[in-house]
Amino acid sequence: MEILVITSCSKKKAESHINQPSCDEINSKYDRKKYLGTFVEKRATRDMYQGAMNISINSAIKKLREFFEVEYYILSAGFGLLQEDWKIPPYNCTFSNMTKKEILERAKLLEIPKDYKKILVKTNPSLIYLALGKDYLLSLGNWDENLPCTTIAFSPSDSEKVISFPADYITVKKVSSRSGVPIHGVVGFKGDLLLILANYLLSQKNPEESLQKLLSETDILKYLLTSSKIRKDQSIDNFL
Repeated sequence: MEILVITSCSKKKAESHINQPSCDEINSKYDRKKYLGTFVEKRATRDMYQGAMNISINSAIKKLREFFEVEYYILSAGFGLLQEDWKIPPYNCTFSNMTKKEILERAKLLEIPKDYKKILVKTNPSLIYLALGKDYLLSLGNWDENLPCTTIAFSPSDSEKVISFPADYITVKKVSSRSGVPIHGVVGFKGDLLLILANYLLSQKNPEESLQKLLSETDILKYLLTSSKIRKDQSIDNFL
C-alpha cells in the first residue's frame, strides 16, 4: 500500500544566510537550481524545515516506511512542490503574509497546481495526507477534485473522499489529553496526527490490513485519531 504525504515549509530552517533570497527574488521553481549554486548552505528538503510539524511528519514517515511505501513532498512558497530528497538553499518566503490573490498568482508562477495534479496521476496511493494550512491548500488549486482515494485534510470539503479535521484549539486540547502523545499546538497538530496514526498501525499485528479496515470505515479512522479514550494497541476489530 502507498501513502502520499504533502506538508508545508516552515519559517524555522536548518540553514540561513544574510543574503538568502526573498519571494520577490524567486520568480520560477527553476530558480532553486540557480540559488543552489550561490550558497554553500543547502539541505535535502525534508531536513531543511525544523518546525514542530515537520519534525513529527519526518518521524511518522520513518515509522510508516517499515510497512508501507510513502511518497513525501513539501510545498514551499519559495520553490513550489518539492520532492523530499531534492536539495534546496536557504530562503525567506511564505504564503502566510500574502492575500488570496497573491497566493494564487505565486502558485501559478511556481506551477504548483499543475505539479500537484501530476503527483496525483503518477502515484497510486491508498491514502493521501495533506498536512497543510488554508493558505497552502489554496495554492494547490482545486485540491479536492478528482481525488483517487481517501484524503485527510485540515479544511472543510464537499468531497466524499475527504476526511476533514478541524485544526483548532478545542480539537488540539482534546487530543492533547492522550497519554504519551506530544501535541505541538494548532500548526504542529497536523504532523502529530500522522504520528498518532503511524504509532497505532505499527502496534497492530498486520499494519497493512489495519489501514485497509480504517480506510473502509472512515468514521472509525476519525474517531481513532481524535479520541482520548483509545489505547494505541487497541485492535481496530473492537470498533467493527
